[in-house]
Amino acid sequence: MIARMLDGLRLRTKLSLVVITSTLMASLLLFSVVTVLEYHDSRSRVEERAQGLARVVAQNVRAPLSFEDPAAAQRVLEGLGAVPEVRWAVLLDSHAAVFAAFASKGQAVPTAFEIGRRTAVPPGALGALVHTVELVRVDGAVVGQLVVCTDAAPAVSATLARAVLVLLGAAVIGLLASAAAVKVQDAVVQPIGELADVMHDVSRSHAYATRVHTQRSDEVGALYGGFNLLLGELEAREAVLQRQQARLFALAHLDAVTGLSNRHHFRLQLDEALTQLSGRPFAVLCLDLDRFKTVNDALGHDVGDQLLKLVGERLRSIAREGDLVARLGGDEFAMVLQGVSETPEVQRIADRVLAALCTSVDIAGLNVPMGVSVGIALAPRDGDQPEQLLKNADLALYGAKAGGRGRACFYDAGMGAGVVRRLQLERALRSAIALHQLSVVYQPQVALDSREVTGFEALVRWKHPELGDVRPDEFIAVAEDAGLINEIGAWVLEQACRVAMTWPAHLSVAVNLSAVQVMTQDLPQLIGRVLAGSGLPAERLEVEITESVLLNETEATLAQLHGLNRLGVRIALDDFGTGYSSMAYLRRFPFDKLKIDRCFVKALTTEADARVIVHAIIEMATGLHMQTLAEGVEREAEMAALLAEGCAQVQGYLVSRPLAVEAVAGFLRDWTASQSAAAEAGQPVVVLG
Repeated sequence: MIARMLDGLRLRTKLSLVVITSTLMASLLLFSVVTVLEYHDSRSRVEERAQGLARVVAQNVRAPLSFEDPAAAQRVLEGLGAVPEVRWAVLLDSHAAVFAAFASKGQAVPTAFEIGRRTAVPPGALGALVHTVELVRVDGAVVGQLVVCTDAAPAVSATLARAVLVLLGAAVIGLLASAAAVKVQDAVVQPIGELADVMHDVSRSHAYATRVHTQRSDEVGALYGGFNLLLGELEAREAVLQRQQARLFALAHLDAVTGLSNRHHFRLQLDEALTQLSGRPFAVLCLDLDRFKTVNDALGHDVGDQLLKLVGERLRSIAREGDLVARLGGDEFAMVLQGVSETPEVQRIADRVLAALCTSVDIAGLNVPMGVSVGIALAPRDGDQPEQLLKNADLALYGAKAGGRGRACFYDAGMGAGVVRRLQLERALRSAIALHQLSVVYQPQVALDSREVTGFEALVRWKHPELGDVRPDEFIAVAEDAGLINEIGAWVLEQACRVAMTWPAHLSVAVNLSAVQVMTQDLPQLIGRVLAGSGLPAERLEVEITESVLLNETEATLAQLHGLNRLGVRIALDDFGTGYSSMAYLRRFPFDKLKIDRCFVKALTTEADARVIVHAIIEMATGLHMQTLAEGVEREAEMAALLAEGCAQVQGYLVSRPLAVEAVAGFLRDWTASQSAAAEAGQPVVVLG
């Protein structure tokens, strides 16, 4: 409690209390020491005088005591009355009986018993009375003893009086010293207090240009000088800080890579637009670059940043006056189109965005693919709160992606279920391998001329305990967007090679590679490791890539394919003719096989132009020393037409649906038996189903 009280006092008061308290304590200590010393000194002097007096009297009473003359002894003792300190004196004979006695006025002579009790007190014991005992000797023999009682009180009183005078003198000196100390304290504390007031004012007003002045050259002067130096440093730093804050304020609202508004500024502008909603309807566009992560991983972050800058420039060129363009982070962009309320007008701007961003661009000599999906929400139709508008625009964006990418989609209240399913698929797919929910099935590939099974295509399937059988085209797209395709692709490759080792040595296995795998994985290293681990010869493995890989053709992509070729792995171009086919692709890289897409096979017997295209593909592949395989064959007429056109191999439901691994051996046995019998009978290829 005392400490809390002292904490609230000013420094000057604390110092004064310290000085006064110290002075009082020193005075009391001095008084105590002087009193004790003086007391012992006075008592010692009284005892010494009493002892000397007793020796003299003892000499004088030897004769009366020897001649047994009490009256003479009494006269000697009465001579002690001239000594003021003596209270009484008693002369005892050899039998300890009172021989003679003297008592000063007002004092009684004690009995022999009382004398014995009083003289039993040890010499030097504290008290006002001093009892001195002196033996009376005659010719060396003790004939009696003299007891003299003296009073030390007068001497002690004189001592105490002197001690009080010393105390008063010390107190006066202490008070004078305290007054001088207080003056010195004022000289120190006052400027410190003034400095504290200035510091308080500066801290409140941030007026760092303030300075304090003093003529003193002692420590207080040094304190003032140090405070001025500190203010100067703070003033300089404040100037730098203000410049930096101005710069940071600008940077806080701009994206560092593209120079567009960032997420924070976008939200501020969106809030402002909503406050003016009654007079100015607007649209929010959420844009997401398609497979930007693939570009970033395959070509590097520098190329990715250059692509983001280019996207920002094109969006800025499309925006009208008053529109806002922002980069929300990663490959996410957004636009606020002011003053638009009609869907056709927003659609026209969205189409311009798609036309500008769904193309390939040249960055540092690299052909970089660029694509975008757009989700659109209209205010106030689709929401009048920032979170609601952005959520609905995001739902529309997911709808655009689910619809095939590279398109713009307006928000619709029915979109929620589709987005929820996509999120469910992504979450469930992350643990599908560990939970053994994925499996690989094998669809036979048959040579038309020899009727032999040449191999199987490995196809991944996903059966989820709650979502059921999920279509491959649905979850493969999710895996690519979520960055899971490399893990799944590597797992399928390992499973397929391990299973193929259990088949007859002439059978091969074909495994599909995603465009993302080709662009982001070191495929020669991966496949070399898998082949070494499984023991499968490289010539028994065939990898299938789609034409979208060639659309994103780079030196790195071609290096990947040539690396596989050097391993001895065969490469097939899947879905040929449906995408971005170019004869230049076939010249730059010698594929081992072209797979004719099922859309041409289905129209083969009904549309003449489809047969012309199939014929041209087969002729071209033959000229380039490539095999051909038609996929999706489901009717016997289609197989006959393909045989007539010279197609080498087929696969499809007409031959067999994809088989579980344990069904492959039975299929091979049944197929070989049926085709051998048909060949002996001169019949065409026999369909088991």
